[in-house]
Amino acid sequence: MIHHKFFSLPKPILAILLVSNIVFAWWLHEKIGSYWGWTVVDLSNDLSINLATLLAVLQFALFGVSIDMSMRAFVVSINGKLKVFQVPAITVMAMTIGIYGIVGLLGFILLYDHSLSHILAAAGAVGLGAAYAFREPIADITASMQIQTDHLASINDYIEVVGDKDVYKVTQIDHRMITLEDKFHYLLRIPTRQFLNWKYINITKQPSKRGATRRCTFTLTTHNDSNRVLSMMNNSMQYLVAKDSRFFAGYFCQVEAVTGGAFTYGIGYECHPSLNFNSSNNLVNGALLHIFNAAGINLNSDIAIYNYVPIATDAKRRLLDVYRSSILKALDDNQIQEMAANVNLVRFEAGDQVIKMGEHAQSMYFIAEGHLEVGIPGKEGKELIVASLWPGDCVGEMSLLTGEPRSANVYGKSSGVLLEITKENLAPFFEASPQLIEKISQVLADRKSHNEKAGSTEEDPESRLNRIKALGQKIFKFFFSAD
Repeated sequence: MIHHKFFSLPKPILAILLVSNIVFAWWLHEKIGSYWGWTVVDLSNDLSINLATLLAVLQFALFGVSIDMSMRAFVVSINGKLKVFQVPAITVMAMTIGIYGIVGLLGFILLYDHSLSHILAAAGAVGLGAAYAFREPIADITASMQIQTDHLASINDYIEVVGDKDVYKVTQIDHRMITLEDKFHYLLRIPTRQFLNWKYINITKQPSKRGATRRCTFTLTTHNDSNRVLSMMNNSMQYLVAKDSRFFAGYFCQVEAVTGGAFTYGIGYECHPSLNFNSSNNLVNGALLHIFNAAGINLNSDIAIYNYVPIATDAKRRLLDVYRSSILKALDDNQIQEMAANVNLVRFEAGDQVIKMGEHAQSMYFIAEGHLEVGIPGKEGKELIVASLWPGDCVGEMSLLTGEPRSANVYGKSSGVLLEITKENLAPFFEASPQLIEKISQVLADRKSHNEKAGSTEEDPESRLNRIKALGQKIFKFFFSAD
């Protein structure tokens, strides 16, 4: 059951029920000469069942139902106004039991004509005996009321038990048990009093957006530049947080130990608790590999990162790692190897303007390290950030191929390294293989069409062909027209 749902009468029927108490009292007066049935019934002297006795008992029953339904209607009204904190069903049930218990006790006193002190003493003795006999169920029910009334846990909350890597999802809270779902989707039923004794964190009920805390570690040799490794780790987590909404910004990267000629690096991060430990670590490791590859890091058996690599060799290796996601995938292996030998490395710092909107340039860039942001002028002259670029992404290909002015501003969000491809790098390949222009036009047209579609109808073949021809003519004119 969902713990804040319970039965209550619709308002019109509740109104009829309340009015029926008045009608019934008036009818009693006509039938037995009194508005209150208990005034003419004394079961202590006469235990026989007659009409007056039945009507008196029925009046108390009507009182009990009316009070109970009025209480439930009031709680429904309160829950309707309080969208976050709800009065749980188990509390309503306890109040119902209390209402009927009090009405029943009052009826027993008035109908049987016993001393109130004797009734209370007897009720207390019976209550103590019942409390001892049913102490464990009562403890569970009390714990369930505490859990729900104090909002310690609710249906669909995620619970992280301290000292345990797993996160559990609350799927059920009933009168005595709380049901949890583990990472394998097995259901665990725990007595509510036992759950109260756990040391846990309710991730869902944190005051700000938080996730399950996880750790990922790996080891590199001490020949590596630890500062550069940490920089790449931070860049990897920035990339992952930007690309996957299930990861949160609360993370840290550090060197944890130096043992046996090796550094042990650790990443602490937060992710949505629906991701299990292995899945989230796989995603973190995938981001690390993506950034390390784009940065030209040599991933051998111990993931060695060399302190010094000749610039030409470094630039070539980096281009070979990232070109497949760009227009350069139209080149064959020999052509890309030749181009990679002449690629330029360009370094930038946070805040540097890498590309200026409107300028004429004849180059494109691949991001090898770092993080760029793309901005265009917005309202009132304010810069509007429209995209983030990460290692492996490229920017400026239209200016390289057609000479068109830059269409946006691009800024360094962190320090990093770009691979620059210029018109002079590409021209020899077009001269040797003019058909390469058509291949690159196809790649560029497909990418532009994909970016512009955004859910609209698919481009028809004729329009696509016309777009490719137009781009090919632009590229040919830019590279082969007389200056």
